[in-house]
Amino acid sequence: MKKRILFFLFFVPFCITAQVSESFSDGNFTQNPSWEGVSQNFIVNGSGELQANASAAASSWLFTPSGSFDNAVWECRVKINYSTSSSNYAAVYVASDVNDLTAGCNGYFVQIGGTNDEVALYLQQGTKKTKIIDGTDKRTDGNPVNIWVKLTRDVSGKFTLYSKLAAESEYFEEGGTENNQVSASSYFGLFYANTASTGSAYFFDDIKVTGDRVPDTWPPVLASVTVKLPDALQLIFNERINFAGAAFSVIPNVGSLISSTVSADQKSVELHFQQPFQKGVLYTLTIENIADIEGNKIRENTVSFGVPEPAMAGDLQWNELMVDAPEGSAEYAEVFNVSDKLIDMSRLGFATRKADGSLNTLNKFAAGTYLPPSGYLAFSDSAELVHAYHSCSAEAHIVKSLSWPSLNNDGATLVLCNLAKDTVIDELTYSAKWHHVSVKNAKGVALEKINPELPSSAAASWHSASWETNFGTPGYQNSQYTDVSSAQADDQSAFRADPEVFSPDNDGVDDICLIRYKLEKSGYVGSVTILNPVGVKVCTLATNILLSAEGYIVWDGKTDRNQNANAGIYVIYFDMFNPETGDRKVKKLPLTVTFR
Repeated sequence: MKKRILFFLFFVPFCITAQVSESFSDGNFTQNPSWEGVSQNFIVNGSGELQANASAAASSWLFTPSGSFDNAVWECRVKINYSTSSSNYAAVYVASDVNDLTAGCNGYFVQIGGTNDEVALYLQQGTKKTKIIDGTDKRTDGNPVNIWVKLTRDVSGKFTLYSKLAAESEYFEEGGTENNQVSASSYFGLFYANTASTGSAYFFDDIKVTGDRVPDTWPPVLASVTVKLPDALQLIFNERINFAGAAFSVIPNVGSLISSTVSADQKSVELHFQQPFQKGVLYTLTIENIADIEGNKIRENTVSFGVPEPAMAGDLQWNELMVDAPEGSAEYAEVFNVSDKLIDMSRLGFATRKADGSLNTLNKFAAGTYLPPSGYLAFSDSAELVHAYHSCSAEAHIVKSLSWPSLNNDGATLVLCNLAKDTVIDELTYSAKWHHVSVKNAKGVALEKINPELPSSAAASWHSASWETNFGTPGYQNSQYTDVSSAQADDQSAFRADPEVFSPDNDGVDDICLIRYKLEKSGYVGSVTILNPVGVKVCTLATNILLSAEGYIVWDGKTDRNQNANAGIYVIYFDMFNPETGDRKVKKLPLTVTFR
């Protein structure tokens, strides 16, 4: 039963500063305004300048709150006592959504120096950097570089970039552009990249930032949920949050909340619960009464989480494959979790093998994609199309992969592996010939395993999906699922056909027959054939195969001519011989083929 945990946290109002004026004349960068970042790599020198102070090659930054963005002007003086290069340059982050560049940011920065020795404007989205104003090459080709940079932005998103060298009296226009990929700012920052010998060669001063703050109308986003064993849950949001009155619900129940701690920047909270989180369990967290400091309420308030464990070979199995998609849908693949682990799929990828055996580019899963024990996961580049085409229920687990390979309709090798490509979780070399004989055109027909735990490499493990499910069951139990658990222990059922009457018409009901056997010991070699009532062989299922002590042989109704057997009564002829003891067994079982 869902248990709601309601708690109240002290809320400190916070307002992003719009204007920034900094000359470092007070001898510090810790107040009026306060700068945060890689502070050990900066000092304020005796001349009242912010100076680099890195003891080794590094990338260093400091940020201060700044909301200036509309009708804004950013100015800064930058000095570099070294020739700039791809490893030695500075940047002024005029707008950023975060004050820590470890994982990137969303914002804009002016780069001074670099390979082209220029002043240029870049858009940064995460860790991706795109030049949007290409400044004049060789503009910073000197030693030292002493330059003022200025950037303006109007309310429509038009940027104009200027620079002024120490010997110049007027600003020089580097270029202009219009860009609205980033819509607001929370921080202004300074950055430098140095080599081992240039750790003190960067200087920043005379910073002036003016402009209007863009009103925040965007809802907050829960960026990550991390379990800290045994009983803690850390929630990180993309912006400052008002946690007053927040309510959290966890299913399955982990008891009462016993403590909570909000971070200094109000972007995260750590919750401690009464009971520990268990491995192998997929939990659901629901958040209520959460809003940012502007009062924008969270929209996506439900997320899955757990304690994932690394996937090893055999933990996941390929279970369904659509390689020739029908009109109005898309290709997809499906895996099944045969382990007792909760698997984080973002730590895995899938790819096809090249002719030389190496893997093509790995296709990956989004963060937060989990697969619980005995769970199904179908993935495609068009998950919504696949879900709609096959009329799947809401419980069907279908996700969009971050990329998708073009699958060969006739056959190929598909590999599920870890991101380093050094551990294969499961491998499947499929063939269009595995489809049922009644399937004249395989377009739009998925191949399904008759049981997820069967080996992916064996043709006998696969069958065409039933027409009753629109020839596919992505994200849930296969239409051709068959229980392959062991035969009963009594002698009457040691050799039996399961079922004794089957209809191989690909309707998803009794489409295959399992010829089950149980021997008193292993070591037998067996041959299995299907005979018609007058003793004529119609199909050879196995010839001199080594039998286990207990198992089954699959017949899908095909004859040796790859045609459907006619309706009627047949005989299963099971011939076994033990070369160690000389013992021989012959079993004959009746079997009826019918069509609905």
